[in-house]
Amino acid sequence: MRSYLLPLYIGLAGLFVLEPATAQKTAIYQEKPRTWLASVSLGTTRYTGDMNEPGNLAHLRLGASLALSGAYRLSNRVVLRAEAQLYYIYGSHKYTRIDYNNLSFHSLNPDVWVGAQVDFWPTDHRTRPRSPYVLAGVGLTYMSPRANYQGKSYDLASLHTEGVDYNRFPLIIRYGVGYPICARDRWKLHVEGTYTHVRSDYLDDLSTVYPDFSQMSPLAAALSDRRSEIGLPPNRPGAKRGNADKNDGYFILSLRAVYVIRTPWDRGYRRQRRGPRQ
Repeated sequence: MRSYLLPLYIGLAGLFVLEPATAQKTAIYQEKPRTWLASVSLGTTRYTGDMNEPGNLAHLRLGASLALSGAYRLSNRVVLRAEAQLYYIYGSHKYTRIDYNNLSFHSLNPDVWVGAQVDFWPTDHRTRPRSPYVLAGVGLTYMSPRANYQGKSYDLASLHTEGVDYNRFPLIIRYGVGYPICARDRWKLHVEGTYTHVRSDYLDDLSTVYPDFSQMSPLAAALSDRRSEIGLPPNRPGAKRGNADKNDGYFILSLRAVYVIRTPWDRGYRRQRRGPRQ
């Protein structure tokens, strides 16, 4: 767990180390309308679904994420943004109120989304050089839940463990907040927290009821109901397996390094801000 949070500690340290020495340079490199931006993000994830309990802080089950994005500043307060991401999540019934069902999963998934970022204050505000922002957008993810069984990893979706063939490319809705913690020349470091709502309840391959095991392969049946591995009798077909009333999702807390791309218009603006050479 601590290893995933290390980038955040480094970023917070940068707030105190970099910013005082670069305040004047930061003013030169303020983002103006028509500025292009590129960024890379490293974060920690937490899945929300039927194999996790919101209040169980002792077992957060943190994963990791890596994202690349491009953005275009449309105005002093609005940025258009597109992003591609790879994220790892996992969950388990262990340490939950229904640990007797003994199910678990892990998943390494890609997602893409497009949306907008809105600053609380304009970039040229005289007394607020850094502005928090909100963001929101829509996109797609590919779900690839897997589980370990007898020393091997198996793709759960292709086994139809609930007897259904669900869509593996669901729509996602992402929203969150961010804050630029420091800046140096054309580089900026943001801390960002988002939640991604997945328009599917099968991110963890778990949603409704136990199927008729007689209609499944022995491997699919073994991965659909794993109670026998802990000495309990199997569930009956139709017994509750998951909660279909609420879709799944995932939180991401990340550090985002933003690079201001220099364009001909951009270079002219920055020369104007520096003034004539002495």
